[in-house]
Amino acid sequence: MKIYMLGIGGVSMSALAVMLKGLGHEISGWDETFGRGVEILRENGIDVDLPFENGIGVKKRETAFHENLTKKSDFLGLERLIDCDLVVRSSAIKDDDFHMILAQKLGKKVISRGEMLGKISENFEKVIAVAGSHGKTTTTAMIFNILRVAGKEPTLHLGGYKIDDGLNFALGEQEFFVTEACEYHNNFLFLRPYVSVITNVEPEHLDFFGSFENEKKSFQKFHENSAFCVEDFGGIRAKNVCHDRAGGLMFSLWRGKEKLMNLHLHICEEVNTQNCIYAYLVAKKLGIGDCFIKEGLENFKGVGTRFERKKCARFDNVICDYAHHPTEISKAIASAQKIFKNRTLVTIFQPHTFSRTKTLLPQFLEVFGDLEYPTFFKTYSARESESDGMSAKELADILQKSGKNAHYFDNFADLEQFLAGFSRDTVLLFVGAGDLPQILEHEKFVEPQSF
Repeated sequence: MKIYMLGIGGVSMSALAVMLKGLGHEISGWDETFGRGVEILRENGIDVDLPFENGIGVKKRETAFHENLTKKSDFLGLERLIDCDLVVRSSAIKDDDFHMILAQKLGKKVISRGEMLGKISENFEKVIAVAGSHGKTTTTAMIFNILRVAGKEPTLHLGGYKIDDGLNFALGEQEFFVTEACEYHNNFLFLRPYVSVITNVEPEHLDFFGSFENEKKSFQKFHENSAFCVEDFGGIRAKNVCHDRAGGLMFSLWRGKEKLMNLHLHICEEVNTQNCIYAYLVAKKLGIGDCFIKEGLENFKGVGTRFERKKCARFDNVICDYAHHPTEISKAIASAQKIFKNRTLVTIFQPHTFSRTKTLLPQFLEVFGDLEYPTFFKTYSARESESDGMSAKELADILQKSGKNAHYFDNFADLEQFLAGFSRDTVLLFVGAGDLPQILEHEKFVEPQSF
């Protein structure tokens, strides 16, 4: 089957694309930006249409669409969409996107990313799905690593890039399929997991759900769709939590008065004690021995931009973290303050979507109101426009009016100049789910990750 994917370069979509190719389909797609996902796709021989490649710009494509509906040659690079049998859309692709309008005019069948993930999962004996407002990417990757160490050859679909190899997928055997289960647009309801995890549920994606009550109802349906669902720690607790000199996390797992194992992780944030417990419980449910669980957790290198330390010529400690919800940001800040004691901390936040900033404004103000240098970078709009909510500048303005030392920047050159005023031992914590980490690499502020 010829499948054309809209938003194919996204972290989840690109993983799906590689899997679909592995299943024998002919895959191509469209994306607006070049990033790690597009690199992976092209490394796997998948064609990606990008703006301004081969002299074809977005406006030219739109003009061609609106003015010409007869010859393939008139569509300026849309031939693969015209020839496809099925269109898969990312949740970021709106109904008024001209690719969507063209697909509908041509009578193409269009399905969502979540529906395609559900169809792929039907090829496997046991689906392990990790959902939750926070922590699902790391927990998913931990479970995969434990199964891999145990010799199970699992297949993986991940909403991030593993630090050890830079990949967001693994093509394995058909017994175990480990996948991140995203709640946005109820995508996770297309899955029928053998074992699932719900790490936590907080108000999130309310632009879709409308209310927290609706969101909780969707998580309840996900629970009901699972043969076995882990929602609490099963009596297991982490004790004696501390960090080594490099920031690595050290602790022991206990069930009641029984010590299960000591763990020494490469990753830093204390919230990972909870992720480890979920991974442990899933692995035990799947019959994995403690020795493999311990090895799988201890040699786990982490996922990119999950409290990831970056090499920087100007500063000794630069951290990039995907945190974009107030709860996640506060935990990242707390981790940085604990690991880098008695050092100046500058937190730079790039909000992800305007609607989230507006909906969770009181929580954002509480998190950043306590910081010495709350710093904001222009909002990553994703699927939205500024009219959908509140911008990063407006957030900074509110803090400034309340007497806080807040700063806002809409370009990296000005942000870089501001940061130049701090000493080398200042800790820089970049938080957000936008493109700021890629900008840091592109501007050579930090070294790119090599795989």
